[in-house]
Amino acid sequence: MSVKDDLTSAATHVAGLRHAVAALREDLGTTIDVQRLRDDVARLADDVDLLARAVGIGSGERVGQPGEIVFISDDDYDPALWSDAEDEGVGPRRSD
Repeated sequence: MSVKDDLTSAATHVAGLRHAVAALREDLGTTIDVQRLRDDVARLADDVDLLARAVGIGSGERVGQPGEIVFISDDDYDPALWSDAEDEGVGPRRSD
């Protein structure tokens, strides 16, 4: 098998694991063990993607799956982002 075939096979197996863990989550609920297993499978998917990109056959950014936690940086946001925002329940700010 070529490296591309091996990586495709690995990605297919990781997708199968993701599907199996989703089924376990449906059956067992969101326990800490299921969450940890889901995180492990996500890490495997990231590792396969990193390997694929390292050998030049990756697809760029991996898109998250529904229900995955997306970590957002704690860095300050650009204040211009909020310049036209409305206060919840109050409405727009007026500069009268």
